[in-house]
Amino acid sequence: MTRALRCGGVTLAALATLTACGGRPEPCPALDLIPTVGVSWRAGSHPYDTAATYRLCAAEHCTTGALRTYGDQVHVSVDLPESFDDRTLQVTLRLSDDSGTPILNASQTITLEQAEDGCDQALTGSLQLTADGKLKDMG
Repeated sequence: MTRALRCGGVTLAALATLTACGGRPEPCPALDLIPTVGVSWRAGSHPYDTAATYRLCAAEHCTTGALRTYGDQVHVSVDLPESFDDRTLQVTLRLSDDSGTPILNASQTITLEQAEDGCDQALTGSLQLTADGKLKDMG
């Protein structure tokens, strides 16, 4: 047996052992590595129109902007730092009308979960804004 053939066999055996023992055969997708918290609700089911602006905070990380609709859904999200590893955190959603007057202030504690098995750094959380203006954990 040639040396190249033996080295190839050893490499294949090592790869097979890793994947057979639960090792992930490919790395986590890049998008799944960004910890994210999102809030969604059905457009038109609340008195908040798309002219409203939002401020979404997860722990001390916040983002602001104009509401956007995707089909019949409104979705806002905040990305957390890649090194973020807190599993339980406070999420706050504030909506303001086009003049800047606050029209909603809702908060909920959420426990982040892995977006994909084997991707420890892929923590995500999803909340739904209910008809009565409360945030409901979708996890």
